[in-house]
Amino acid sequence: MSENMLSVRNLSFSYGTHDVLRDVSFDAPVGQMLAVLGPNGVGKSTLFRCMLGLETRYRGEITLGGKPIRSISPRQLAQQIAYVPQSHSPSFNYSVFDMVLMGTTARVGLLNSPREAQIAVTEQSLERVGILHLRDRGYLRISGGERQLTLIARALAQQASVVIMDEPTASLDYGNGLRVLKQVRDLAREGLTVVQSTHNPDHAFMFADQVLAMVDGAVAAFGTPDETLDEPMIEALYGIRAKLRHVDGVTSVQPIF
Repeated sequence: MSENMLSVRNLSFSYGTHDVLRDVSFDAPVGQMLAVLGPNGVGKSTLFRCMLGLETRYRGEITLGGKPIRSISPRQLAQQIAYVPQSHSPSFNYSVFDMVLMGTTARVGLLNSPREAQIAVTEQSLERVGILHLRDRGYLRISGGERQLTLIARALAQQASVVIMDEPTASLDYGNGLRVLKQVRDLAREGLTVVQSTHNPDHAFMFADQVLAMVDGAVAAFGTPDETLDEPMIEALYGIRAKLRHVDGVTSVQPIF
């Protein structure tokens, strides 16, 4: 097993008597993008909270490189798994550079002054996602797509091997959304493990290596996009009939109303 393989086995979670996750199992391989699909309320956010170590009352096991994450301290886990939210609006207009520099605190401590190594990591992370030219711009003064790339760069500055992304393109326009996902796929090709939730099955066809389809808190299908996202599965996930179209090797979903 790869030292960075993220594995989930028989994961179940409940809020009181309400079952949110039921016997969820899958692997997120190194160097691949895993897309998690399912309707609202299916348990995707709870699944992510469990993988991030924010929820510990689950049944089953989550391992990173074969090591249960329950046995990893929060500080050590933050060095290995990074999180990118849908959007983020700080109360102060930090520079893009400072926003990314904050990601290095997982390794040097919140109250320590940044050293040359942390500054170099920050610059490398900005360059890696193509926004080094924005380093001195205010985070609140850049576009939505640039903000999302800044958050991805901050995750890279953590030097984590796994990046979990909660609907990273939900607030972006069509073009910015595709540019962000292409950048994320390229990062996966460089050796990151990427787990991202999405409501758009077209994004899964275009960018994902694996798909985890969830219905009622359980795994409905797991495999490649072509293996999992057929027309009955689209209807089971979203309650609409759809036709899959294949043009020049690209699959897309056409709703039927």
